[in-house]
Amino acid sequence: MTRIWITLGIIWFGMVLSAQDTGNKTEHTVSFKSQYIQIKDEFNYGLVNRGLNLVGEYTLVSHIDKNIFSYQAELGFGANYNQGLGLIWSLKPFDFFYGFRINNNPEMPIALGPYLAGYYKWQLYPELQSGHMFWISSYELGPRFQISLPVKSRILHVSMSTSLASLNSRPEPRIEQYYYSLTFSDFVSNPHSNMTFGSVNLYNHSDLRVELTHPEKGFSFAYEFEFMGYFNAPAFRYMAHSINLNWILGYKKSK
Repeated sequence: MTRIWITLGIIWFGMVLSAQDTGNKTEHTVSFKSQYIQIKDEFNYGLVNRGLNLVGEYTLVSHIDKNIFSYQAELGFGANYNQGLGLIWSLKPFDFFYGFRINNNPEMPIALGPYLAGYYKWQLYPELQSGHMFWISSYELGPRFQISLPVKSRILHVSMSTSLASLNSRPEPRIEQYYYSLTFSDFVSNPHSNMTFGSVNLYNHSDLRVELTHPEKGFSFAYEFEFMGYFNAPAFRYMAHSINLNWILGYKKSK
């Protein structure tokens, strides 16, 4: 199952390379996210850890005729200081989206289509759980909706997505005693073990992003809300509010 999802991702990525060869408009953007996150992990006594997470993100957007293709990747790290020190690493190696234009209004374009993404999150609680590693990983598929609205001299972009099907990994519901391992191979192998396939009754990941851009500027600001929930034992909840600073690489002001 994992190989099938990765193969689909490679096919989608090939589509954007083809789009670049045909001369369609492509933008590259880097973003810095400052997140306030909340984590509730059943393995960690059900305590809620809150803190700051810093994330770097890369986005490629290619316009294929009237449709849109995008690829995103991000890497983040954070510390949660209440309820005992907690550490979190996050990785999104891929997020592919193909949006079909569903209207003909150039001032208010609307796109709807599927996205395919992979997420990894590792958590450590040294004061409460010694060096035991906790994690959640997901290969997920769902719809994404995007709309752009003119607001005076600026443009408001809104993007919403939610997962409908996913392949997930969580630690097995048992307590490890006296032994733990934090080698690099553990960070790689653990999130690919004990994989479970399900729908929204097992896992849901929803995201809302609101971005305000100026047609004559190469940077913008955005607000983003993210929810991730795994509902089987051991249950996991994650929420994040973030302020994003975005820069278009190689931007040249129009004359």
